[in-house]
Formats: sequence, C-alpha cells, structure tokens
Amino acid sequence: MGLRRRARAFTLIEMMIVVVVVGVLSVIALVAYRRWVRSAHVGEAQDMVANIRAAEEAFYAENGGYLDVSGCLGKGCSYPSQNPGAFATQWGGPCSWCKNPLTGWSGLTVHASAPVYFGYSVIADAQTPPSGRVGTKTVNGQALDLSQMGLNGSPWYFVEADANISGDGVSFTHVYGMSGTSQIFVDGEGN
Repeated sequence: MGLRRRARAFTLIEMMIVVVVVGVLSVIALVAYRRWVRSAHVGEAQDMVANIRAAEEAFYAENGGYLDVSGCLGKGCSYPSQNPGAFATQWGGPCSWCKNPLTGWSGLTVHASAPVYFGYSVIADAQTPPSGRVGTKTVNGQALDLSQMGLNGSPWYFVEADANISGDGVSFTHVYGMSGTSQIFVDGEGN
C-alpha cells in the first residue's frame, strides 16, 4: 500500500499574521501617498509664487513700481478662491474682490496650467513700510525678516499662498515670497 500524504493548509494563526502584515503595509503606503500628494501641492505653490515674483519684477521693469493686486493678504483676499480649502479652483476667472478688478491678476500675466489648490494674494507699496501692511508672518516659529523690503523708501511686494490641504478648515499651509530676497518660505507644510 502506498503512503498517505497529509494535506497541508494554512493555520488560523498563519492567516492572521498575513492579514496583519498586509494591513501594516497598506497603512504605510497610505501615509506615503498622502505625504507625496501634500508635497505636490506645496510644489505647486512654490512654482506659482516664483512665477508671481518674476511677473512683479517684469511689471516693475516696465512701469517703475510693483502691482498691488489684492490689497490685503490671506483668507478673503486670495485668488482664484477667496477661501481656499482642500479643493482645486480654475485660474483665470474674474476677481471682483481684488484691489483693482479690471487689471488685477491679468496685469501680472500669471497663468496656471491646471486648477490650483492654493489661493494667492499679492500686496505692493512704495510709501508704507512693509511691516505696516504685511504684519508679522512666521515660518517654523520664527518671524520673517522684512528688513530687506522697502529699504530707503523703495517699492516692495509681498506674495502669500494659502491652502487648507487637510480640509479641516483650521490648519493652513502658507508659502511666502517677497522683494529683497530670492528665497521662498514655506510654513505648515505638514498641514
């Protein structure tokens, strides 16, 4: 008579270990994906702020001053959405809340190739010192140094990009650019 082979199958413990391993790997993948999406959104803001800064410098070269597009910074002053959230908004629509709705953003000739998650605001001035209009902005708990802007009464501009990438309505990511420095500052990148 032949030998009987015993059929081998997974035990319940082996199956539970496989389920736990798959669960841990999927959580790690989800966290990595969310981090990648967040950094892509912040990259959008950094590119747009750099484009706005270049447009302001071109406007200055042609007109002898910077263009005050928004009149104020942050929530309620942002374009293309006044109150940016965890959604994308198409660039290029009217800006009735801008300081000068007729020239506004079209005066800077800044364009986005796709809908944007951040809202953008730009202020500029030749008389008022930057600290009087910009207020205090912090990056990673440190106040921004505005001393290079408006030296000796020279014109200046300040760009702010805001988004609530997490969608909670509380934690915002901010990206700043300004005259007087070539740096772009990011605050709250993990929000």
